[in-house]
Amino acid sequence: MCTVQWFLSIIHSFTEGFATVHKGLDRLNNSFVAIKEVDKTHYSPTDSSLEREVYILSEVQHSNIVKLICTYVTPSKVFIVTELAAGGELLERIVEQGKFSEEDARSVIHQVLQGVEYLHMRKVVHRDLKLENILLSDKTPQATVKIADFGLARFFADDSELRTICGSPLYVAPEILDIGTSSETYTPAVDMWSVGVILFILLSGNSPFENEDEQVLFRRIRSGDYSMDDCLWDYISAGAKDCVRQLLVVDTSERMSVTEALRHPWILGIEDACKTCLPSRLLEVKKARLKDRFESFRMIQEEERLAKEHANGIDSRSR
Repeated sequence: MCTVQWFLSIIHSFTEGFATVHKGLDRLNNSFVAIKEVDKTHYSPTDSSLEREVYILSEVQHSNIVKLICTYVTPSKVFIVTELAAGGELLERIVEQGKFSEEDARSVIHQVLQGVEYLHMRKVVHRDLKLENILLSDKTPQATVKIADFGLARFFADDSELRTICGSPLYVAPEILDIGTSSETYTPAVDMWSVGVILFILLSGNSPFENEDEQVLFRRIRSGDYSMDDCLWDYISAGAKDCVRQLLVVDTSERMSVTEALRHPWILGIEDACKTCLPSRLLEVKKARLKDRFESFRMIQEEERLAKEHANGIDSRSR
C-alpha cells in the first residue's frame, strides 16, 4: 500500500489476463508510471497468486527487473503501480526497426540473465519468461532490458516446493510437462530453458518447438526435438549455437545454470558474434517471422480483452 497520488491516463492500455495495464502519472514527481489494474473477483478466495506477485515485486530491486512503486487495494480491484518501461515491448521494437543482429540478441540475453541471476540468488523463480515479458526502459538504442509480469513467480525454499504446472506452451520446460507422470517436482532451471527458447527466437525468428498441435508441441519439448537446419543458422556464430544447445537441454543436470550461462564465452563476448550480414532475402524471412509472432501476440491480447468484456457484461447483468 502507499499514498502516492496518481491518475489513470487513457493514452495507452491493454488487457493482460485478468488485468488491464494503463499508463498513468505520478502527481508527486510528474513522472509516468505503469498501472496494472487487476480484477480480484476473478480469483478464488484460496488463490494467493496475486498477493504473492505483489510481495515478490516488493522484495526485488534490480536494473533488469521492472520496479514496483506501490500498490492500492480496493474491495474489488488491486492496482499495482510500477515504473513505466517507456520503450515498450522488445518484440515490438524489433518489428518496428526491421532488423535485429546477433550482437543485439547477445546484449538482450546478457541482461535477461543478469535479472534471472538476481532472482535465483534471492530464491525467486519467474516461471513465465518469454519474449512478450521483456520490456525496454526507453526508446533509445541503449535501452535497458526489463523483465516483467511476475504473476507466476514464487519464492522457493528448496527444489521440492516447485510442482505447479504453469507457463506459456512455447516456452515451458519439459520437466514441468512431466509433473504427475515421470516426476513430481522441478527446479528453477525451468527459467533457463525459457531463456534458451527466447534466444533461439531472437536469432532465427522461429520458435524451436512451434507446432499448431499442442500434443505434438509438448512431445517435441519433452524430447528436446528442435533443429538448426534452417538456412538462417548458416549466418549465426558457433558460439551462439553452442549457447542455445546448452540451454535447451532436457536433462536439468546438464542444462546451464544462470551463473554458468553468464560465463559462457559468447555471452561474455570472448567469442565474436557473426559479423556476416544476412542476405536481403533471409533478412526479409526473419523480419516476416518476427512480425507474425508479434501480430499473433496482439491477436491473443485482443481475444483476452473481448473475453474479459463479455465476462464483465454477464457479471453486471447477473447482479
